[in-house]
Amino acid sequence: MVAGEKGLRGGEAEPTYHAMGALSSGTHIGRVRLRVGDLERSLAFYRGVLGIQVTQEEGSTVTLADLIVLEEHPGITRRPLRPVTTGLYHVALLVPNRRELGRSLLGLRQARYPLRGMSDHAVSESLYLDDPDGNGLEIYADRPRSAWPVRDGVVQMTVDPMDVEAVIAAGKVRPEPWTGLPPETVVGHVHFTVSDLEPAVAFYRDVIGFDVMMSIPALVAVSAGGYHHHLNLNTWAGERAPRDSDSVAGLSGWELRVPDGSARKALIERVAATGASSSSSNGVGATDPDAVKVTITA
Repeated sequence: MVAGEKGLRGGEAEPTYHAMGALSSGTHIGRVRLRVGDLERSLAFYRGVLGIQVTQEEGSTVTLADLIVLEEHPGITRRPLRPVTTGLYHVALLVPNRRELGRSLLGLRQARYPLRGMSDHAVSESLYLDDPDGNGLEIYADRPRSAWPVRDGVVQMTVDPMDVEAVIAAGKVRPEPWTGLPPETVVGHVHFTVSDLEPAVAFYRDVIGFDVMMSIPALVAVSAGGYHHHLNLNTWAGERAPRDSDSVAGLSGWELRVPDGSARKALIERVAATGASSSSSNGVGATDPDAVKVTITA
């Protein structure tokens, strides 16, 4: 989410909740694949500014820790600030705590890297920025799960101003220089635009097995294990928005890691029943209604 999202600003969402329990609580997002125009330019940001280590380089592809895979496509167009197609809205990198969020904010300020916004979502606090190709990023810290507001058994999320000074104060508890995101950082969630919520939700709920945590006009959040959201799906580009193009920077695909063997086996069977599955050395692949590739792995 970002500041100013429809239906959320200044108060709690009125969600509906659909629980299936088809995915185990250890389910989480793995690596996210992004299209970029120039690897060196991207590495100057991801490695040089965010401090994420390169763990593998192979031709035009670079893997950054266990977080992001950059795919170089020379000549692609920068992702627009307000896309009119489906595809990536942002990748959200989850840091361990508020202190590390504050350190990240201080570090980005010192690097003079521009932010798009900062928000308090009740369950978490977030910074928003773009990479050099316009791919949206969120850096966020969750509040303790015991502090998440709940109404009628449903986690409540908001979009309110972040207490910037309090976050900075938390970051100053560790006075040593910021060298980048901490090694404990993981991909917390992915947010993307879809052409139609009904088939998108049907796929991610009924086939993949996520629970619907929140459903408001033009936005649905889904997750596993009671997390506030592993995916956000929006139609802010308009109903029936055209599909994302490979000629524009954006999302190439993402991993869903399901460590529970029985849950993973059942998921693979559900995907196979749709006729839209594929297999590779990386895992079993599925394609959502907007042609986003999901790789299912342990």
